[in-house]
Amino acid sequence: MKPHTHRRTAMNTHNVNVNTATPESPKTWDNSPSAFWLIRKDALLVELAKAEGELMMYHALERAGVTTETEEREECPWDAAVIVKSLAEMGAINSPRVYEMARSVRTLAVNLCRGAWRRGEPPVLEDLKSCVAEAEAARNKLIAHWAEQEKPYCVMAHGETEYPEDDPTYGTYWREGVVHLGRAWTVAEAMDIAAAAWLEGEWEPRDADECHWDSDFGRDMGPVSFSPRTIVISDEQNRKVLTADAASLEWNAHVTGEAEISRLAAERDALLREAALESGWDNFSTAKQLRAKAEATQAGVVDSAWQGHPDVMDALAAFVRPERKTWGDRLNTRGLSKFMADDMKFLISLSERSCPASKNERYELVHGLALSIADHVSRAVTDWSTPRPKIPAAVIAAWLLTKEMVLALFGENGEEIWSGVQGALKSRLTEYYHDC
Repeated sequence: MKPHTHRRTAMNTHNVNVNTATPESPKTWDNSPSAFWLIRKDALLVELAKAEGELMMYHALERAGVTTETEEREECPWDAAVIVKSLAEMGAINSPRVYEMARSVRTLAVNLCRGAWRRGEPPVLEDLKSCVAEAEAARNKLIAHWAEQEKPYCVMAHGETEYPEDDPTYGTYWREGVVHLGRAWTVAEAMDIAAAAWLEGEWEPRDADECHWDSDFGRDMGPVSFSPRTIVISDEQNRKVLTADAASLEWNAHVTGEAEISRLAAERDALLREAALESGWDNFSTAKQLRAKAEATQAGVVDSAWQGHPDVMDALAAFVRPERKTWGDRLNTRGLSKFMADDMKFLISLSERSCPASKNERYELVHGLALSIADHVSRAVTDWSTPRPKIPAAVIAAWLLTKEMVLALFGENGEEIWSGVQGALKSRLTEYYHDC
């Protein structure tokens, strides 16, 4: 192995002034997420400097002919890789100095034991510009996450999560689950988060960064959908503050009387005992219903610290439940073909979230239905002799209602999606015109 005589210089330039004051100087540190990010970055740089020193030591010993087959030597490249990975994940490889330091450590570690370095799953460390851009995004995301975690109130939806069976021929199964809706600074803000989720009607059981691919099964084994039952607001100590029915968004009044709380607890325990007996007899559906009833008895029972709390009472008094759009009231199927009427009803059920579907499934189904409705419109032409084909008023009204639903569902992408649907209609009209 060639001697690495330049490494000592590299270490000296990289590791000086780790704690030197910057625009975000330690002198002005507070308890903010940005300050904690700096503390964590500096701590990792100190650890990386130590790892770099150890790697240089092992290379120097090898040049001197000293054999050091120890556990520490074998783990040193792996430790260095883990530190570099941590720096990258928090967005700390954000300057030429840190970038060069990480690359120097990578060279030392790979030359000592490439396999151990790879086991630490370090980043690729491409060009400096790419690293800095990725670091900025990672830093902002992490700081935003930490800032979110500082909010004292947590909003969760409790219900059932659908999962695929191990054997695809058996479809799916359901089990108890929760979906995190967000965090808030106040009870009122937490209620607004719950209202926004209820209004949207999209209960996504997957975290954006989660991977559910199972190599044993060779397919995605993650959650398929989520059916909410109860929305729960809790504080930073995980104490229940307030609950609501997830279907109606009706908030449950606090139960404050000790006698009533005791009675409800006894009722809950009796239902749970009965559910256990039913499970023992393999009556799982009955047992599930009994457990749901037991949970419902505690809907208004919150932690004693929050019973009748002024903040909760004020938030309840000020809360206004949003109104969901009801497209069904605007649909008139008279004058539509049976197939078009069926498509319109299905489209409305998807738009009003009365038809269970994941967000991606809903988007795909709505887009497909809009294209199908475009075909129905083209087939409904009654007169091709005029420059503009004549289409019944009922069909035109359904077409315009379809446009509203597509724009509402797809939001900022709605115009682009609708433009494609309009293009499909024009193509069909042209096709049918030439056929006629």
